[in-house]
Amino acid sequence: MINEISANKIQLKTEKSVPAPKAQVTQSTKPSAPAPAAVTRSAASLASGAGLPADKLSASIVSFARFFSLPLKPAVLAAIRRQAFSKVLPQNAGSAASSGSASAAASPALTAASDLKSLSETLKAREALSLAAAAAESKGAELTVKGLETYAEAIDPEWKRQDDDRQQDRRKRNQNDRGEKDSLKTESVTADMLKKMSLEYMEKNPLLEILNKLPGKNKQRWIVLPFDFFEDEKHFKVSLRIMLDERNVSGCAVRMAMQIAVNKKQLTDDADFEKKWLFVLDSADGKIGKTAVYLLNEMTDKEQSRFKKELSEALEIPVKNIYVKSGGAHKEGGESFPCEAGCDEQIPAIDEAV
Repeated sequence: MINEISANKIQLKTEKSVPAPKAQVTQSTKPSAPAPAAVTRSAASLASGAGLPADKLSASIVSFARFFSLPLKPAVLAAIRRQAFSKVLPQNAGSAASSGSASAAASPALTAASDLKSLSETLKAREALSLAAAAAESKGAELTVKGLETYAEAIDPEWKRQDDDRQQDRRKRNQNDRGEKDSLKTESVTADMLKKMSLEYMEKNPLLEILNKLPGKNKQRWIVLPFDFFEDEKHFKVSLRIMLDERNVSGCAVRMAMQIAVNKKQLTDDADFEKKWLFVLDSADGKIGKTAVYLLNEMTDKEQSRFKKELSEALEIPVKNIYVKSGGAHKEGGESFPCEAGCDEQIPAIDEAV
C-alpha cells in the first residue's frame, strides 16, 4: 500500500461550484460565522455547555464543527446530533444475545466483547452521520435522510449497508465485480486506476459529486473520494478525504486523510476488517509536511522503524516528520476519525438521547 500512497502528492485545482438540484440538495445563503474564540475549551465541556448529552458522540460533533469552522451554537450542534440519529440503526447483536441466549449465559466474557463491538460500530455509524451533517452544514447544504446516509457511506469505508434493496443491488454488482477482481490479480493498482475508480463512483452517485464541488463558508472545500479494489485476495475499501484551501491561488490540498479498511472476506458488506489504516498528511505550499499514521494492529519498534523508513522514501519527507500510532487508534471505543476529530477524553461512548 505504501507505494500507492506516494500518489498523495496531489495538488487538486479548485473547481467552480455548481448549483445543486433541489431534489437532492439545496445550498442556503446563511452568512459565514466567525471562527469560535474559545478554542482552548475541551470538546466535552463545549458540548455540555450547549446542552448536549455528555458522551463521546457530542464531543466528536463539537470537534467536527471546529474542523469546518462552524459556529459552536447550541442550535447548530443539536441539529447535527439530530441528523446523526435520523438513520435507524439495527439493534446490536450483543444485547440480543445477552437477553436469552444459552451460549451467552455460558460465556459472559464473549457477550461483553460482543456488546462492546456493537457499541463501537454504533458509535462509528453515528459519528459518520454527524461528520456528514457537519460537512453539509459547512457547505450550506440541506440533505434528506437518504442523502445523509449516502454521504456518510462515502466518508466511512467501514459503513455497513442495512437497506435490503441496496444489499440486493450490492450483491448483484459484486457478482459482476468478480471478473474485474480476477483481472486485478495480475494488474498493479496505480494512482491512475484509483482516480478512475473514484470518478466512476461519483458518476454513479451524483449527490457526492455535487457536494464535492460546493465550497465551505470558510473558503475551504472538503471533498470525499471513495473507492475499493482487490489485491492479493483482499478487498480494500478506501475513503480519501481532502481539504482544499480556495483562498490560495493554487487551490492546493492543506490536509489529506486516507482511511483504509481491509475485509477478511471478499465481496461482502458484513465482513469483519482484519486491517485498518488512517494516513493523515498536512501540507504547506504544495509540499507534504507532517504525516500521522494510525494502525489497528500493534507494531514492534523494529517494524515501526522499517515502516517509517519505507513511508519516508515513498513520500520523500524526513522520517522525523512521520508519526505512527498503532494498536489503539481504531480499536473498539477508540477514535473513528482522528483527522477531523481529536476527541480522546474518557467519557461515555454514546447516549441515545438527542
